[in-house]
Amino acid sequence: MCNSLKGAIYAIFTVVTCLAQLSYAAELKLLLDDANKPILLTHADDSRIFMVEKTGKVFALNGTKKHLFLDVSSLITTRGSEQGLLSIVFHPKYSENGYLFLFYTAQNGDNTLARLTVDPPNAKQTNLQSLEVLVAQQDPASNHNGGMLAFGQDGYLYLGMGDGGRGGDPWDNAQNLKTFLGKMLRIDVNQASGYSIPKDNPFVERDNVLAEIWAYGLRNPWRHSFDRETGDLWIADVGQNKWEEIHWRAADSQGGENYGWRLMEGKHCFLPKKECNTGKLVMPVAEYGRKHGCSVTGGYVYRGSKVQELYGKYIFGDFCSGVIWSIEKDKKFEMRELLRTNLNISSFGEDSSGELYVLDYQGKVFKFVP
Repeated sequence: MCNSLKGAIYAIFTVVTCLAQLSYAAELKLLLDDANKPILLTHADDSRIFMVEKTGKVFALNGTKKHLFLDVSSLITTRGSEQGLLSIVFHPKYSENGYLFLFYTAQNGDNTLARLTVDPPNAKQTNLQSLEVLVAQQDPASNHNGGMLAFGQDGYLYLGMGDGGRGGDPWDNAQNLKTFLGKMLRIDVNQASGYSIPKDNPFVERDNVLAEIWAYGLRNPWRHSFDRETGDLWIADVGQNKWEEIHWRAADSQGGENYGWRLMEGKHCFLPKKECNTGKLVMPVAEYGRKHGCSVTGGYVYRGSKVQELYGKYIFGDFCSGVIWSIEKDKKFEMRELLRTNLNISSFGEDSSGELYVLDYQGKVFKFVP
């Protein structure tokens, strides 16, 4: 059957396609088809998985059923197409402290990081009474918010924030170390209130620089993740006109990387268009042009047990084209097309067992199965 397939086979409940040059079929099993702009799927380090809607609701999923866990729609604006509730993450010790972190666009347009304390942590539903705002970054436009939240193996929270919007980063925010825009932040949120700055952050000893910054030169990082086995960091950064890019940094990185925007788009000069000074810029490990898509969506290194052929591969896709690829670090970051879908891939998700999910912005949630 695989040899005869030239593309994807679509069914109401399942999308099936063959992985390029591999001898098995990868199957996406439909779990949910009535979500409202699903934008994230995550877990609380237990059997529960949670699906986030951009419009402000968080649902706990149980198979094909869902129930409302949290509603923050009263806090947010969705006036811009990229605004809303963009990410959540549960603290690594959530079962003990009940800390839940949110990233959203506040009604005044600020990119906002906030914390809730869910009490008890196994509650079926929670509210906003314990809300504490940790970061409020003014955004000059309504797009390029970024917003992914993820904890590293070091126990610190990493927040990816976009450059503030409009075309070409007109304020040059991504290269400006006095703003959070266009940056990867690294902060310690393990205390009961507020946050602190890790002493080994790369800019702690520099004057007139925001010490929360871990890396910079990002345009709109749409999903970053850590390999749960190695601790390596993967970042998908949405391009401007021509190139989508994937960055990788080893777990022992000391931070301070400059990923190049707006000097570079992918591995190519952007401003200036020729003979740009690449200096110590960190180039992406993979890129693709507009022939293959127009808005990269970052994913995860698969560490589950159900689809062994994907083990150790970084899985990501494109919102516009619906194509899903893999990258193998051990094969010099070889990028390979896995499947073509008709999905608007808004996000990938991972459960506590390392199994992988993909979200369709049109309202569907799928799971990778063998």
